[in-house]
Amino acid sequence: MRWRRSQRGVEWSAMPRIGTAPGSALGFTGGVAATVVSGHWPLVALAVLALVVLAVSLVTTPLGAALTVVQCWGLYASFVVSSQGSLVLDWTALAVLAAAGTASLSGIARGRAAAPSPARS
Repeated sequence: MRWRRSQRGVEWSAMPRIGTAPGSALGFTGGVAATVVSGHWPLVALAVLALVVLAVSLVTTPLGAALTVVQCWGLYASFVVSSQGSLVLDWTALAVLAAAGTASLSGIARGRAAAPSPARS
């Protein structure tokens, strides 16, 4: 989404979505960067990964957002909770990341539902 000025004030205009594979790749890249930067502080890492999920979910498809959630959770559970790279199932972190993805996707859906229909414009 991006801002657009109109006679009624500031409104949202829909940004073009990127596909599932590029969105997933963007999420993985952001997740790796977030894990490297904040890997020694678990709560900070989880918050930064949630921001990555939120940001990527705004520009990709729902499947790309879901893949980003799973990838960021795997990075968090493998390299933040278990610093040696072995997967430790942390369901709380999965719930937080899934909530971030769902929140951004529901905001997109709300924005699309509120937008005028192209047929009526």
